[in-house]
This record gives sequence, C-alpha cells and structure tokens, in this order.
Amino acid sequence: MFNRFFVSLFIICVFSFNVSAKNNVNPFAKTESLNIGKDISWEIDSEALLAAKSFSDAKGNYYHLRFDNKQLELSISSDADGLSPKKFSQLEIKDVKIDGKQSPLFRWCLNNQQRHNRFLQQGLKVKKNICTINGNAGNFVMSLNKNTLTSLLQGAHLLILIKPFRTPLELHYDISDFKDMYITLNAKPEPLVAIEVPAKKIVEEPKRAMTAAKKKCWIDPPAKYKNIKSVEYDCDSATEKKDANAWVTKRVNQKKAKEYKLAAESERQRKLAEEKKQKELEEKLKQEELLQAEVAAIAASEVKQAEIGGEIAQKMIKVCDKYWSKGEHRCYCQKYIEHAPAEIQASSTCN
Repeated sequence: MFNRFFVSLFIICVFSFNVSAKNNVNPFAKTESLNIGKDISWEIDSEALLAAKSFSDAKGNYYHLRFDNKQLELSISSDADGLSPKKFSQLEIKDVKIDGKQSPLFRWCLNNQQRHNRFLQQGLKVKKNICTINGNAGNFVMSLNKNTLTSLLQGAHLLILIKPFRTPLELHYDISDFKDMYITLNAKPEPLVAIEVPAKKIVEEPKRAMTAAKKKCWIDPPAKYKNIKSVEYDCDSATEKKDANAWVTKRVNQKKAKEYKLAAESERQRKLAEEKKQKELEEKLKQEELLQAEVAAIAASEVKQAEIGGEIAQKMIKVCDKYWSKGEHRCYCQKYIEHAPAEIQASSTCN
C-alpha cells in the first residue's frame, strides 16, 4: 500500500511540473518596464552632430539614448546631464528589437561574441567591436550599418532589454520621431547664391519677384544667450513662428536650468567651505582653552608645592632647634643650617 501511495504522489508531482512548465509559470521571473514616449523630445546638438533622448525612473536613474549617425548608445547615469555614470559589476544586454523584431545586427553581435551567444555580457569581446559594453561607464554601444539605420528611420518602436541588476529592465522607446530628428540633425544651411539680373528686369518685374519669394523672419534668443542659434521661419506662417519661438524658448530654459544648477552647486560649495572654516576656528579656540587650562593647572601645582615645601621647612627647623639649643647637630638638619645658631657649624661628614 505504501508503494502505491509513493507511485501516485510521484505521478502527481510530475504532472504538476509539466503543467507549470507548459504555462511558463515561474514565481521568481520578474521584468520591469519603462516607456519613453514621443513626448520626451530629442535634444539635438547640430554642431557636435549628436542627438539624445533622456528619461529617468522613480529610483533616480537616468537613461540616455544617443545617436551620432554612426552608432546608437544607451548610457545610464545618476544625473540628468549624464556626467555621473552608473557603475555595474555585471551589465548584460538581453535583446534589441525594432518594431517587435530582433535587430539582425544585434543577432550578429551575439553570434560573434566570445564563449556564448545568449546575451551580450560585460567583459566578453564582440568581433570588430560592433557591440561594446562598459560597466564602469554604464553604457552599451552598437555601431550601425545601413540596414539598421534604415530600420530606425522607418520604425516606430525600439526595445532594449537590459539587466543592470538582478531584475531585467525593458526600455520601450517611441521612435516615430526618429526620422524628423535625423533630418534636423543633418540639415545644412543653404548657401547664398548671387544672381545677376539685368537692370531692365529689376525695373519691370519687382512686384512679381517679391510676391513669388517667401519672406523669411527670425526668432532671436535673448542677448545673454548668444550661443543659441536663431531660428528661421516663414513670416506669413503663424505655425512656423510658434514652433520657432517654442524651440528658442526651450533652449533658453535649458540654459537657465544649467545656470541655476551650477549656481546652486557653487553656493553649496561655498557653504561647505564656510562650515569647514568655522569648525577649524572652533577647534583652534578649543585647543587654546585647553592649553590655557593646562598652564594654569601647572602654575597652581607649583604654588601648592611651594606652600607645602615651606610648611615642611618650618616643621624641620623646629625639630632641629631642639638639638641646636643643646649644642648638637644632626645631618638631616644640614639642609637648614642657615637657621642654626652661630656656634653650630655644618659637618663635613653629612652629605
């Protein structure tokens, strides 16, 4: 009967395991997710040819997606400017998908990584360094080929699955604005071409030429922010004027935010320096007080010793007087011989 019970229990356990495996039930499986929507705009630096889209989670971690026409970089930092990178002892990149399909370039990196091809692992090298991970700098870089760039330009969703800690993290980027960013990043100012027009045409057709050409206006930043570029727009388009003004305002606000941050840091450092100086002054005063107290204690001790010494001398002189009055001398009275009568002389045998 015991054997039947054991066999039945074994069958039930096997059946339960198969059902659990079939339904992918794993009580320890957990993946966090962050959505970076189109409302998070690209920050474009035309001079450096660099665009970045940044987002922070509730834990104060900042995720920066950067593009420079050559590569796609994911950088993790503890500050909005990306100047304080997070450091990871084991950073893993599980997957990169564009519109739900794994990137062929990422699959190539997996297949050309040392030791295994399950995920990109920190410390393992990929052939030609097409994909690199730097845990100390908290970043992942994937050099782009033509097909991957085309997929990004035509795509609407980018997924980067990372494992910075024990829990995997899905970063969902809305890249429906990637093409607009790409065009803006690579836009070049049109060169001015001087056109020679016969004098007769200038006289006969000035009105028609003015009508055909669109009049251009500019939104200039405040004089304080001369390093921000002016934005051109069609004078007759209220929408373009609004967009141009919004762009300049946004750049000015970013500059102001950085200035405020620098000023706050400067004030913090100033206060720390003042506190340090005050502590040093207090410590110096404390040491001086201790020194003065020590000197006073030594002086008081010397006075006390002098008083005690005087009392002892008086007592000894009284004792010696008893012998001196008898015409006798003792060696222990030699020290006080100056107080003895004239007839009592010091003895050479007393040391």
